Amino acid sequence: MIRYLLPFFSLILALWVFYDSQKRGYTVWKGLLWAVGVFLLLIVFLPFYLVARKRKERAFARAREAQGPSPLTPCFYCGQSYEGQPRVCPHCGQNLKMQ
Repeated sequence: MIRYLLPFFSLILALWVFYDSQKRGYTVWKGLLWAVGVFLLLIVFLPFYLVARKRKERAFARAREAQGPSPLTPCFYCGQSYEGQPRVCPHCGQNLKMQ
């Protein structure tokens, strides 16, 4: 019974990692690599992903702090400025909202 549940559980976590990585601004290929790593070696890659995820959140927060109250905001990924608060960068297409 457990040998059938373990791959299913690993697949569910791999899918969560993929979709979470997309929300956090990783490219599709990086998200796919994280998901495959979690599926194949869950005990190794899941902790690494969670640490990398926290680092990316902190870097995003520091970039937000450093920008100040400017009407034009630079994209964290490509450096191009944009107006307002869109969900994706109008220049490079990366996700800008961290939720």
